[in-house]
Amino acid sequence: MKVTYALVTAVFLTSAFAASTALSEGNSARGQRVFGACAACHSLQLDKNMTGPSLAGVWGRKAGSLASFPRYSPALERQDVG
Repeated sequence: MKVTYALVTAVFLTSAFAASTALSEGNSARGQRVFGACAACHSLQLDKNMTGPSLAGVWGRKAGSLASFPRYSPALERQDVG
């Protein structure tokens, strides 16, 4: 199965929306459950990268720009998001 940039982006945005909804509602237990889908590939510790980059400090960081994560796709690195 070929994983496309669009599919990965859709999954991330869906998860991010669900997490932000839980946060805005003040429901930390729900936010923790929602993050469970992300935790298999992403750490919350600074520069502790797994299959995906660390999510520590992700808000306000340009997509594809974490220096300690060398495996971004060229398509993501070209985006001006964040």
